[in-house]
Amino acid sequence: MKIIYICLVQLIFISAYMSLYGQENTVKGLISDENNAPLAFVNVSIAGTIDGTSSEEDGMFELETSAFGTVILKATLLGYEDYSKEINIPQQDKLIIVLKPNAKVLSEVVVSASSFQLKGGSPDNLKSAVELVTVAGSDGDLYKAMSVLPGVQAAGTDGKLLVRGGESRESQTYIDDMHVLNPYSSTPENTAARGRYSPFLFDGISFQLGGYSSEYSQGLSSILPLSTKDESRVSKLGASILNVGAGAGGTKSWAQSSASFNVDYTNLGPYENFLYSRGRGEWIKPYSTLSAQNQLRFNIGENSVLKTYFAYDKTRFERVTKNNFSTNERNLNFNEDNTYLNTTFRTKSKSGFNFFSGAALSVNDKRIMGGLVAEDRVGMKESELHLKTKISKRFSDTYKLGVGAESMIRAYNFSYADTATFSSDIDHSINGLYVMNDFILASDLFLNISSRLEYTSINKSWNVLPRISLSYAYNDYTILATYGKYQQLADRDYLLYNNELKTEICQHFLFGVHHQSKNKVYRAELYHKTYDNLVTGSNYNYKASGKGFSNGVDLFFSDTQFLKNWQYTLAYSYNNSKRSFLKYTEKVTPEYVTQHNASITLKYNLFKYKTIWAVTNRFASGRPYHNPNKAGIMNSETSPYNSLDFCVTYLAHKKVIVYASASNVLNRSNVFGYNYSSQKNSSGKFDRVAIQSDRNQFFVIGLFITLGGKTAYDPSTF
Repeated sequence: MKIIYICLVQLIFISAYMSLYGQENTVKGLISDENNAPLAFVNVSIAGTIDGTSSEEDGMFELETSAFGTVILKATLLGYEDYSKEINIPQQDKLIIVLKPNAKVLSEVVVSASSFQLKGGSPDNLKSAVELVTVAGSDGDLYKAMSVLPGVQAAGTDGKLLVRGGESRESQTYIDDMHVLNPYSSTPENTAARGRYSPFLFDGISFQLGGYSSEYSQGLSSILPLSTKDESRVSKLGASILNVGAGAGGTKSWAQSSASFNVDYTNLGPYENFLYSRGRGEWIKPYSTLSAQNQLRFNIGENSVLKTYFAYDKTRFERVTKNNFSTNERNLNFNEDNTYLNTTFRTKSKSGFNFFSGAALSVNDKRIMGGLVAEDRVGMKESELHLKTKISKRFSDTYKLGVGAESMIRAYNFSYADTATFSSDIDHSINGLYVMNDFILASDLFLNISSRLEYTSINKSWNVLPRISLSYAYNDYTILATYGKYQQLADRDYLLYNNELKTEICQHFLFGVHHQSKNKVYRAELYHKTYDNLVTGSNYNYKASGKGFSNGVDLFFSDTQFLKNWQYTLAYSYNNSKRSFLKYTEKVTPEYVTQHNASITLKYNLFKYKTIWAVTNRFASGRPYHNPNKAGIMNSETSPYNSLDFCVTYLAHKKVIVYASASNVLNRSNVFGYNYSSQKNSSGKFDRVAIQSDRNQFFVIGLFITLGGKTAYDPSTF
């Protein structure tokens, strides 16, 4: 830990020294509403930088920045339309900014409980990419940043999203409304996975924890829709240097189009050699990834956008490892190639129809040697072609109609070779039609009635999946109620042995009360979920006879201005889940469920010194596990989970960003369960091994440098 603190202190002092040579400019102004009443706590910032401030009680603001020349000034406040204006720095005259109220129109209303607009899409809960990655402990990862939200449980050793009592595969990711088959990177055992895509890629990030739109499929618990930028007007080039790798990227902008690229290389070899790791083996080839991303955008006419997004990454590692309670070591060699490509086209006709069509291809190819025993060979290749089209139109001030159709064509091949060879294939498709009806019943009363008809070829079944949601707004309060029915195919590894497994079903019942005023957000939500057709059985003999439920309450509090330049978020979740699944013939609490989860995040925006400090503390009650020494099922529980995380983001120069993050600074050894031996030892007990992360702590230090262009480089440049 001393090394971490020394590195952080040295980095901050070096950056502070660099900033002494940057020229500071001041932008002053007055912000008011249309009635000339001053507006306080308005967020004012320079686009492409972390330079910002907020207005005082009298509406006055004073922003210090090292930017120079032509920049974009932005001003945002809940309940008002976003304001942006091109200004020249140094600014001689005092700016006069007038914010207009945000009128609610049908095309902007999202009638959905349990939805967090993390970035874009709505003025409510609006956040920038910088705000997301400055969540302490996120290490710049989108999925880790979302773990502080209510309803999201403390992740286990794999680091994937666990939402409201559901396992990680119940959460699905979409990019530009197109499905992503493999959103997480592959990692060694007991090492947290990362999202493959940077939050800087996206204009819109809307995390929907339940009761989500009928447009989306194959997620029993939650949906994460991500939207890439429709245009990029700034050309720039940059590079990043981190203690775990390096990267480079840039954007070239033209009048009606733009092209962006990004390349990153990660190698944990130096990191592993420098710091202690608790891994049960030695590295032969350290964990490394090489990733490349590219996006092309074309504005065709006034209301049409064509976009193509491509991402590829290769992951490799080899280490000496062994199974639990075994002295036989083997070399585990892992190779993975993952490719994602989507193309989307959006247009709006003069008659008011909105058209969308898209195609996405996901291919994931894993090759493993020494997966179970020495020298065995495992192959897993999975692909999906997603085709989709939809159309919508607002026919009146009170009614909007949307319809769509899609098909997911999937293929999966699994092979295993040792003394014998086994191979199996699954080829199937999922086809869906949906209709969405949005109504304004009164000025503050909104209704959505939707239905989805879905057919799965693998078990030749049709299902009707209805959804209804009601929202009522009164002053600063919104009351929401939602019912929805959702389905998802059983996991591919079970379908290999029984391709007639019924589709898993989950029904959501949600009720929530939200309060928003100025910079404060208070939310409380109750939910109840019922599960049917869960997979049961073991030893390659599976059927869909499991049932279950999950219910609880989520609380969320946020104040972005409770003290000047300070903000906090506080989240608490209670979850009660039981299900019969796999070897458990009776309903039990799954081993990945934590009943109590809480997090508190504090941020301090030191605008004068261009620094954002953040601290996050996460807490979770223990996880259930089965102890063979005792009678019963899952009658034991691990110790509680706790992690204190810290990060700092510093604009050392108008073209240099410094980022440092340290997770679990108290070095707590969190336990996520136990593996027990199959036989008793000489004392008549079962030996056990704790399930823990491969490393207690992780830290990242990086420099993000602009090589060309006028604005500061962000880690993706997209």
